[in-house]
Amino acid sequence: MSHLQQTVRHIARMRRIPGFLAWNRLFFKREYPSLAREVFGLRFPHPLGLAPVLDRQAELLDSCSSLGYSFTGIIPGDTPINVIADCLSNRRSSILASVELRADGPTEEQAHKRLIRTYSLLYDFTDCFVIDINRQNGLAFGDDIADWTDILNEILDLRLCYEKYRPILLRLPLGNDEEELGRTLEFCLLSGIDGVIAPGLRKVQQVVSHTKGRLPVVGSGSGSSPKEVADMLQAGASLIEIAQGIPGHRRTTVRRILQALDKT
Repeated sequence: MSHLQQTVRHIARMRRIPGFLAWNRLFFKREYPSLAREVFGLRFPHPLGLAPVLDRQAELLDSCSSLGYSFTGIIPGDTPINVIADCLSNRRSSILASVELRADGPTEEQAHKRLIRTYSLLYDFTDCFVIDINRQNGLAFGDDIADWTDILNEILDLRLCYEKYRPILLRLPLGNDEEELGRTLEFCLLSGIDGVIAPGLRKVQQVVSHTKGRLPVVGSGSGSSPKEVADMLQAGASLIEIAQGIPGHRRTTVRRILQALDKT
């Protein structure tokens, strides 16, 4: 069993104990006025969030939120939409539920339909959508933004049909070259994409350099050290998602990082 699976199972067991989540929220609750920010029209009490690797199906949304994260990412996967919608409708308002819309499906056409269906069904239950444009599952979808233009424009147009505005972000591929990254960022700036998720410090720096700071960036870190988080924030990231979830048994990770940031 992987370390990540052990962490998930531990939270799943402990959340059944009466008062466990309430105790967690009390333990981790602390205001950091200097770290609060507003990004793509949403207010965050601090910049640190959880990437959609620990809670892929929104099953542990309350548990993760009790650990002090400012926002939590989920991936719909194969969980029925009504189950995810129920979890999201009961979430706490301080949590950003970021839904990954992946191009999974036997064919490109089916993947396209699934993206639109998921987007439409979950629109009223989320704060923000994340479109993952990484190559996967052998589909024709690739890392080139030209492969995604039609579906992204369709999603952007569909957003106009809703009364409430939901930000749409792109998760950038790890391996974009400079030219392709430039085309992707230009599309974001011209089309109405609200921000990007950039893997690692170098990608954050590239995005900020290309856009001159005109496009909000969420830095995605593989670890959870205060230095890694501070470096990406200093480079221009507005928010940081921790991709490794909760390392080991150190349940004070979020608080430890925030305390270090608050001192700088």
